[in-house]
Amino acid sequence: MSTRDEILIELGISPFWKKSLEGRTRVDTEESFKDASVSAGELKSGVLFKSSLHTIVGKGDPEASWVFIAESPSTQGDDSANSLFLGDASKLFSNMLVSIHLTRDKGVYSIDVLQTDSSIEDAVVVKEESSCTEFLDQQIQLLRPSVIVAMGSAAAKRLMRHHTMLDCPRTVHDYCGFDLVVTDHPLDLLKDSSKKVNAWKDLCFASDLMKGHQEDASVS
Repeated sequence: MSTRDEILIELGISPFWKKSLEGRTRVDTEESFKDASVSAGELKSGVLFKSSLHTIVGKGDPEASWVFIAESPSTQGDDSANSLFLGDASKLFSNMLVSIHLTRDKGVYSIDVLQTDSSIEDAVVVKEESSCTEFLDQQIQLLRPSVIVAMGSAAAKRLMRHHTMLDCPRTVHDYCGFDLVVTDHPLDLLKDSSKKVNAWKDLCFASDLMKGHQEDASVS
């Protein structure tokens, strides 16, 4: 059976930069990512971040106006099985982009936080969760998109910090000074096709928001 990295290489999203926690003490885990940075050239595709709990995979246009962020669970030890870049979830995600006249490689950057099952102690979990979120914050500051789309409740909760607005559909939220819209994860849509209608409305809402940004930019 192919390893996870072999699958990524086959798909053309082989690792180009990794920040591994191997050989580091748990105490300095959070501090170790404060100075991490990824150049525009490096942002083309690949594994951006790897820890004991998370692997963050990114691919797309480093000059993107759109950023889609998902958080996908592992499946029987394979932390790539549910990725936006593999399988049925990947196909549906591509179709969702096409529905609003987008493609993966032009104007779009996709980030998937792949969760890895772990039995490590709670204190370490808190530190690695913090490091993962901090790394995402940094990537958004590097990409500086006009619109961020959080796909699924797990990604929305990580990005929004305050969850009181999660039940308000088609609402513009603030994430690090950038507009954030929430929709369903492709995996959830595959499990329950009745959600696709609302997901379509979410995408249209996000598309209208982007048009507003583009109009403002043309005027200025």
